[in-house]
Amino acid sequence: MSLSCAIETCKRKSRAICHCCNKNLCSDHFKEHVDLINSRMNPLADEINTLDNQLSLLNVDEIIDKYRQKLDKWRHECHATVDRFYEEKCQELQQCCVEKAEQEATHDDICSLKATVNGIKRDINQFEENGIVVDVNP
Repeated sequence: MSLSCAIETCKRKSRAICHCCNKNLCSDHFKEHVDLINSRMNPLADEINTLDNQLSLLNVDEIIDKYRQKLDKWRHECHATVDRFYEEKCQELQQCCVEKAEQEATHDDICSLKATVNGIKRDINQFEENGIVVDVNP
């Protein structure tokens, strides 16, 4: 028994089945169906070929080098920030020590100075453990 064409307005018997969509079609509608599929496939194939060409032209080493330079610059700037912070804290410590030495140091002053030094040590340790959070995403 022969099946009818899947197009509702068509009264002809099906002559082929499309393996893509599993529709039974008469020969005229099958040709139209194939032409429609091909009209969609050709631009897609062209786009795929264009993308393939773009990928083949990519120079991965050049891209890596470019972003490596950006990372190196970022690293250098971070190190400079750490160095400035370190120098600032060293100067603060030096100034604090000089001021305390110029005064007659009492037991309370020594305890306060130790607390300040311990606070600076904690800050440095925390900085060494946690570093600086920097978003390097472009």
